[in-house]
Amino acid sequence: MYKVLIIDDEIIVRQAVKSLIHWDDSGLVYAGAASNGKNAIEMLNRTGADIVITDIKMPEMDGIELIKRMKAEGFDGETLVLSNYNDFELVREALKQGAYDYLLKLTLKTESFMKVLGEMKDRLDKRRSGQPKRIVEAPGLISGAPQNDARAIRASLAVLDREAETLASGGDRGNSREERMDCFPEKGSCIYPFIVRMPKEQQRVRNLDQSLETLASALFTGSSWTYAVQTAELRYFLAVAYPKAASVIDPRDSADRLISLAAMYHGASIHVVYAAPASNRDELVNELHRLRGAEPLLFYKAYREAALPSDRPAATGGNEEFRKAEALLHDTASGPAQADIEGWAYAAYRLMDAAAACRLHPFALKRALNGGIWSAVNAAELRRREELNTSPWLERVEDAGADQELKQAVSELAAEMAVLADKDMTSSPLLREEVREALLYLEAHYADRVSIAGVAAHVGLSEPYLCQLFKAETGRSMVSQLNEIRMEKAYELLASGRYLVKQASLEVGIHDPFYFNRLFKKRFGISPKKVKQQ
Repeated sequence: MYKVLIIDDEIIVRQAVKSLIHWDDSGLVYAGAASNGKNAIEMLNRTGADIVITDIKMPEMDGIELIKRMKAEGFDGETLVLSNYNDFELVREALKQGAYDYLLKLTLKTESFMKVLGEMKDRLDKRRSGQPKRIVEAPGLISGAPQNDARAIRASLAVLDREAETLASGGDRGNSREERMDCFPEKGSCIYPFIVRMPKEQQRVRNLDQSLETLASALFTGSSWTYAVQTAELRYFLAVAYPKAASVIDPRDSADRLISLAAMYHGASIHVVYAAPASNRDELVNELHRLRGAEPLLFYKAYREAALPSDRPAATGGNEEFRKAEALLHDTASGPAQADIEGWAYAAYRLMDAAAACRLHPFALKRALNGGIWSAVNAAELRRREELNTSPWLERVEDAGADQELKQAVSELAAEMAVLADKDMTSSPLLREEVREALLYLEAHYADRVSIAGVAAHVGLSEPYLCQLFKAETGRSMVSQLNEIRMEKAYELLASGRYLVKQASLEVGIHDPFYFNRLFKKRFGISPKKVKQQ
């Protein structure tokens, strides 16, 4: 049985934390509660608590100072930190001082809470039963495995990853018998595979494979071993082995926590793809194949914000929305509005967003975007066309490792085309992502009751700042832009001959017919009825 001490300056939080713990069947005993670190030290000495759950910000003695004091006085238990969303730097410092993990107060749930407490109990069991901690003793050494086994497993994992790559590219397994080594040294093993990618700007983090092993050793308590092998530049294959009889871990939750720990300990922004566990060699190759199928989606920002499951593979062909966006890109470049360079840039952005929405493989997106660049450069009214060499831009698209790089390239190319065409680009082609996202939101929700507060919440900015930014970059207010979208859509509906004026008004989200008529006439110079009659 392990004694638990709860520390927080708010009594309601202390009571909530206590109520979330299953005391009857968890092997945990409530030792008491304190409102600050100073009182906690006295209670810790009196009760002999094994697990300390503490807030960070408290009067008299905060959580950081408490952890330092406990460490100085030889506390051999485990510490869990409770934090708020804006306590990032403090949490990071707490983890450096020896805290096991952290949980956000606003997202506390019994299931995840008890899981972390169970991991802390496992660590205490191992430490107090005389078993040594699993640590990485040297580069290439698997935690908890002899060094000669580590070399064999490392080579075997690399072979399996290459085999999965061959399968992903349409080949067969085809490895020689000597190469197909067994990466399951113990019968009854179960391996959880993860692919870890690091952005180009994170190259400053050295020896990430060793860091991943260290983090994984602390995260995957009860595992037989953890091992990370670098398989390409900024790409790592992380494998975690468990005995089959061990309690099952949640790959998604583990991947999210690995991302969080990498940020806390190393300031590294890693991206993780996770798959189901494998109990034999062929299963592991198949799971790696699935990982490789989903991995290209890390190209898009939308899929890098959280751990990515392997059951969402990249698509080789676009859907109808993508094909419409591709057609719009070419029409903008070569149609009647061929001089509309800003419109072309916006169409290129729409193409990238459509590709992300349908999970299109980046190769297919780059091919479509290069076609749009070729059309724009050769069709635009450039006075000195020979001065614009397309080759560097096409190469830049091919070399892009993320969609933000493509957007930046489109923005810079549009600016260069504008200079050569002597065009006055009053605003940059949506350089700010928040403005572009606001525009996309308006286009997607024009038929709804749209509010500026809702748009601001969607893009993550305050209302005043978004309004100011939107006006500066587009030259109009969000309300004017919304009305513009609604009137264009209404004209299309009325011109089709299938909608009455009242129906068209409701379809575009305007329930006041008088207001609709006034906006329509102001925009097109004629009443909606005349469009219907025509």
